[in-house]
Amino acid sequence: RAEQHPIVMAQDLARRCGAADEAFFREAMASPAAAETERESRRRLSYGTAGFRRKGSKLIGVAFRCGMLAAVRSIALQGRATGLVVTASHNPVEDNGVKLVDGDGGMLHMSWEKHAEAIVSAQNAVDLEQALLRILAKEEVNLMGGERAGTVLLALDTRPTGPRLVSAAMAGIRAAGAAVVGSEDTLRTTPQLHWQVLATNAGGPCEEKDYYDKLNRACSSLLLGQDAAVSSLVVDCANGVGALKLPSVLPAVTASGTAVTLANTGGGTLNSLCGADFVQKERRLPMCVGALAGGQLGASFDGDADRIVFFVGGSESGGSDLDLLDGDKILCLLAGHLKRCVEGLGGSFGPVAFGCIQTAYANGSSTRYLEQGLGLEVVKTKTGVKHLHAAALAFDLSVYFEANGHGTMLFSPDFLRRLREAKGSGSEWAGHLLEISNVVNPAIGDALSVLLLVLAVLSHEAGGLDTWRGLYADAPSRMLKCVVPDRSAIKTTNAEQRMTQPAALQAKVDDLVAGAELARAFVRPSGTEDVVRIYAEARTQEQADQLATSIEREVAAFFS
Repeated sequence: RAEQHPIVMAQDLARRCGAADEAFFREAMASPAAAETERESRRRLSYGTAGFRRKGSKLIGVAFRCGMLAAVRSIALQGRATGLVVTASHNPVEDNGVKLVDGDGGMLHMSWEKHAEAIVSAQNAVDLEQALLRILAKEEVNLMGGERAGTVLLALDTRPTGPRLVSAAMAGIRAAGAAVVGSEDTLRTTPQLHWQVLATNAGGPCEEKDYYDKLNRACSSLLLGQDAAVSSLVVDCANGVGALKLPSVLPAVTASGTAVTLANTGGGTLNSLCGADFVQKERRLPMCVGALAGGQLGASFDGDADRIVFFVGGSESGGSDLDLLDGDKILCLLAGHLKRCVEGLGGSFGPVAFGCIQTAYANGSSTRYLEQGLGLEVVKTKTGVKHLHAAALAFDLSVYFEANGHGTMLFSPDFLRRLREAKGSGSEWAGHLLEISNVVNPAIGDALSVLLLVLAVLSHEAGGLDTWRGLYADAPSRMLKCVVPDRSAIKTTNAEQRMTQPAALQAKVDDLVAGAELARAFVRPSGTEDVVRIYAEARTQEQADQLATSIEREVAAFFS
């Protein structure tokens, strides 16, 4: 029949979306002038690791269009669920964002990021219809025999602008003919939504309670019979959604003998003077957290609980009230334990491809510890969790973290199968690794999951906190940014560690690095704004500062 022809069905879907779009903006905007301003503001938005992010009050049209795209992506995946979360992570409370979750529970596939930008930037209903038709054709979306019913899972964090944006996203999803799971009240951490999409499409238990049950069972098993390595744990919840969810994964921790105190649970301002980003960058205790004594461990989530950093009381000679245990230190702790587990499997288990994934921002001392101290393979990638995750998939077993505390472990399906077989033959090491895999969120970095993993690993490692904090000393470093008229003039290679263009500027950087002790440095363009980011390391803090400022002068001179 004519109405079942694929071109006709695609045109019908695009027309329905266009009509819904016109009606939505007519009702959502206070005046034609406001509508024009809103349209213009979407013209140059780019989709990055954080999705679309800006002031929450200016995201209503973005949320509606992203709901539409999430539905189309689900239809393109032949009905597999996708996700949409409204959050701005570690950013100030007045900001918000819309991030899409792909059918594998990971971030939106990079090939669809341009589609997201095209949908959001369309200036009217006709432009939107044309953009949709181009996407349907390029991705060869099969609508024959009736549209494949799509499903989109929704969630939001605690920001006040969130409910209105979720409501707009729901309207966009329904306009494209997909089902909505969730509402304006579906508060979740970002990693919980990623896990839920993954679990839904795997056909297993996928409710929030199932997430908690899985973590608690595995953590209880890992801590059974172990002495608590941490007598007292203080968790800074950044006044975010993590404060609502953390108590549900603490039973095994408290049963093992660790006393847990929660701080910044919602009485203050989200991410203000607290949270993982504040602690990592400022090297200061979060508000409402006092100085830590020996045996105490601190942890800070960010606003949507996908990042976590740890800290202990600062040494008297360090001149700080805390010693930071950031993503690099987390990676080294977990990698060392996994290496011992793999060695425990024995030669009869067969080879295991084990890799550690970092970005150029990882402190050089951590990379040297992994490569020289542990003898592990380290892969460097471009900045952004999506790049680390993609590189990690090449291994049987992998750990990736950014210094900011965002990361996780990955176990390949074949490696898990081999572990199950080995456990069936009596291998305790295989059973231990399987329990670790059950605490891991394989979709994305997850502060709740990583908190449990660190506590469990510390209980199995001799020396506990003191050994962990002493694995290596960070190389002194300095990060700067330089505003430039056109960041695209800088092209990089080797995981953004060297510039291919302009070659003369790279030569200047090389000369400056050669003049400092134990130095390295790189210059890379920002992915979101017209600035150039500069990172420098050296033997002393004075040398690192001098190297960074000298490079900043060279960058400014080049662009002037």
